Amino acid sequence: MTGTVELEMAAAATKGATPIFRAAETEEDDLLSRILCNAFLPLWNHNWFHGVSQPLEPVTQSTTSTNPTLTKLQRSRVRFYRAVLALTRMIGGTVVVADVPAPESSTNTKRRDIGAILLWLPPSKRLGAFDLLTLYRSGFLGLMLPWHYGLTGFNRVQLTFEENIAKMWSRILPDLPPHGFKEHECGFVQMIAANPKYAGKGHASALLKYQIGQHFAEFPDRPVILDTTTKQGIRAYERLGFKLLAETPVDTGTDARGIRLAKDASEEIKKEARETCVQRVMAMLPGQSS
Repeated sequence: MTGTVELEMAAAATKGATPIFRAAETEEDDLLSRILCNAFLPLWNHNWFHGVSQPLEPVTQSTTSTNPTLTKLQRSRVRFYRAVLALTRMIGGTVVVADVPAPESSTNTKRRDIGAILLWLPPSKRLGAFDLLTLYRSGFLGLMLPWHYGLTGFNRVQLTFEENIAKMWSRILPDLPPHGFKEHECGFVQMIAANPKYAGKGHASALLKYQIGQHFAEFPDRPVILDTTTKQGIRAYERLGFKLLAETPVDTGTDARGIRLAKDASEEIKKEARETCVQRVMAMLPGQSS
């Protein structure tokens, strides 16, 4: 639904930090939503969805009652990811994490942490075109309230961003070898992100490679598809075996970070935004994984 973060493409995790891939528990969703919030802070589309006029500060990843209170904007952003997590599960998708050893401390040397998060939709598991009840139950419709994302933000996600992706898929997928595909027939990377605390460890890359292996073991003739909004993401996915299929520029009215443009913004800033704010779709055909 909302794209992907550039994968950490280290060849392997550091010695002693081999991740364990497992399904996330719903009780972990508060922590997962905070990790996703911080991971996607630099991406233009996530800031544009929210309609912010200045960058958000990272949120604390701990969920204890002694944490600093989140700002209004931080609460809304975290709520967005909570809704996406819930929606993924409700339509038959899975939330998978790379469980990694946390940095050792004098009090606990065996603690585990989340190194990366993947929201995955298997073939045939998609949100129905008019499934407003599921959108409501997930909390996604609640984001339309004006003190969260508002109707404008909801329209940016559903009527612009998602519609652009749907149009690219409908144009490209029927021509994929050997006989063409429909979007719902493919495995879909709904969202993937590395925990910024473990940047450069390769956990997101390893998690995606694991899930791709699981997919092709069950559906050996079905592609894996995804969308990305950064050139870095293209390069990372190409190293895994994905191919760039199409791209669509988006007139966001923001700078390259997705932050609302100032009235006196220069042409250089606007030009950079036009070159940066681009949606892209990619696919991995069976037999193409690295």
